[in-house]
Amino acid sequence: MTADGSQNNRPNTDPPAKPLSDFLLIERINQCPQLASLKSINDTLSELLDSDQSFVGQIAEVIRLDPSLTTRVLDLVNSIFFGSTDKQKISGVEEASIFLGLNRIKELLVATPVIEEIMDLGKNSSAFPWINFWKHSIGTAIFTREILSLAKIEYDDETDYVAGLLHNLGKLILAITFPDLFQKTCRNSFDNAMHATEIEKEVIGWDHAKIGAYYLWNHHISDEVVEAVHCHNNPEDAKESSNLASAIQIADSLTHQIGIHGLEKIETPDRSYLSTPGWSILFGEELEGDELNDLNQKIEYSQERVSKVLHGVL
Repeated sequence: MTADGSQNNRPNTDPPAKPLSDFLLIERINQCPQLASLKSINDTLSELLDSDQSFVGQIAEVIRLDPSLTTRVLDLVNSIFFGSTDKQKISGVEEASIFLGLNRIKELLVATPVIEEIMDLGKNSSAFPWINFWKHSIGTAIFTREILSLAKIEYDDETDYVAGLLHNLGKLILAITFPDLFQKTCRNSFDNAMHATEIEKEVIGWDHAKIGAYYLWNHHISDEVVEAVHCHNNPEDAKESSNLASAIQIADSLTHQIGIHGLEKIETPDRSYLSTPGWSILFGEELEGDELNDLNQKIEYSQERVSKVLHGVL
């Protein structure tokens, strides 16, 4: 009702004073479109990558059919081997495939369709910081796989990479469903990841991990990925996928450490991953001496390399 007694039909856009109800959160998340190809991979290229009979020329020919993948492959190779300022550049996909190797191409293959679909999902969220979001997501995906490898844990499929890639999907869902609340939760800096999630719980009722996990569960993504996404900030709470959730927690910290913060800045001192619950779950609490130093050196080498990779991808 307005001051003159007439009816005011304008919706109230002010954020609520207290967290939203579970019912409202679920109702709004359910309205988000499904990502049809969350787990899709280009079948032709996947078969070539998995085959002992594959030739680099064949793989390059398939990559050429996907312009976005071609661009990513070329940018990635040039950033790693020649740097952003050098005059010498690789311009051919076949040459890039030789330099890059099949594993990194396979990772790009996984990321490309997921990135494109999620960007389409959020096409009306023009203010969403896509570049920061994807750099952090891809960095976390790469580190997730590498941390699991150091812990001598391997997946036959792409579960580890996909889970790392999607760990912050809830932030995008939040931006789509509750844009005003999303802006309210995006601060410039947080002391740690748990501080950020506590702010989300205070403002919204759920944190981004729970929002993302519910969305993925509602669209029939594997239970292992759902739980890992849900528990990536507190892997000790995971029942069936604590190793995967732990790797994501460490990977998330490592990605922040190299200055790829995503949507908010998390303060992460050097080697702060050593004090995370995820580290204790994967490597134990008694690791020391040469064994610990060797692990730290491998991680620092990965950080240097992944930093260059991210500069080339986006």
